[in-house]
Amino acid sequence: MALRQKGYQVGRQRLRAALRRRALHALQPKAYTPRTTDATHGLRCAPNRLLDQPKPTQANRFWVSDLTYLPLANGDWAYLCANQDMASK
Repeated sequence: MALRQKGYQVGRQRLRAALRRRALHALQPKAYTPRTTDATHGLRCAPNRLLDQPKPTQANRFWVSDLTYLPLANGDWAYLCANQDMASK
């Protein structure tokens, strides 16, 4: 913006190439990532009760799930929860 105000015709690629020739780089702000998990909470984790169980042979006996956060294009966040039947996958 400062170069354009001084009358220079500079595009993004030309500026990037000029900076690269001088071994410089532009400072980019870090992308915002929310702190969604506190791994240092000091509480007990729930035990995995399926480790001691035999492999399921019938559908709808054991289900597992996972939850994650997804960034949306408008800057908001959404939850994604995936469920899976351990017998039929």
